[in-house]
Amino acid sequence: MKDAKIISGFYIGFFLILSYFFVQAADAVLGMRVIDLAEMRILSLVPLKGLIGVVLAAAATLYFYKGRYKDFVYLQELEKAFAELKKVVTPSKEETKVTTISVFVFVGIMVVVFVVFDLIWSNLAALIY
Repeated sequence: MKDAKIISGFYIGFFLILSYFFVQAADAVLGMRVIDLAEMRILSLVPLKGLIGVVLAAAATLYFYKGRYKDFVYLQELEKAFAELKKVVTPSKEETKVTTISVFVFVGIMVVVFVVFDLIWSNLAALIY
C-alpha cells in the first residue's frame, strides 16, 4: 500500500494521545487510595501510573490496528479518500476576490432584512402590549 507511512503515522499519533490520557486516568485512579500508588516506582525507574498508562494505550492501539487490517474495506476507503484529497485545487486570486465580495454583499442584504424584520416585530409587539 502506497500510503502505509501515513496510516502508520495516524496509529503512532493515536498511541501517543492515548498514552497521555491513560497515564492521567491511571494517576487519578491510583491516587484515590490512602497510600498514593501513582507515584510508586517499578525498579526505582518508572512510575506505576506511567507504566499502566502506556500498557493500556499499547493494548488499545494494537486492538484497533489489528481490527483495521483484518478488514481491508477500511484501507480501500482510506485510499479513495486520499485520491479525492489529491484532486483538491486551490482557487485563483480572482475567484477568491469574487467569492469574498459576494459573501459581503449577501451578508449586507441579510443585515438589512433582519433589521427590517426586527423593526416590524418590535412595532407589532408595542401595539399588542
